[in-house]
Amino acid sequence: MKYNRTSVFHPIQIPFGLTIWSLWFAAMYGSHAVVCGIAPPDPSQGVFNWLNASFGLFTVLVIVLLLWLGRRTWKLAHEPNDLNDRQVFVLKVSSGIHFIAALATVFVGMQLVFLPPCV
Repeated sequence: MKYNRTSVFHPIQIPFGLTIWSLWFAAMYGSHAVVCGIAPPDPSQGVFNWLNASFGLFTVLVIVLLLWLGRRTWKLAHEPNDLNDRQVFVLKVSSGIHFIAALATVFVGMQLVFLPPCV
């Protein structure tokens, strides 16, 4: 059975959560290096500066997206519908990967937000 790549039943959905996490990770650390090289925040502000606030906001948005995707696929796997075993497998595994990626985003994001940047 062939599925459109944007379908939640397509196996490409399985690594999608970790792909979102890796793009977030590269964007955070890449932008951290660029901002610290061009316009670093004042070190006397500590963790309460515009850079940590922007990292925190973007991190929260990515966490919400990953949790929403995980919940959505988990609910689809458990709704009373006639899905075959392959579809249920793809939904449950991709849901778990989304939740793992959200947890990884929380742990890495806490380091970005709660440590002073550019030190």
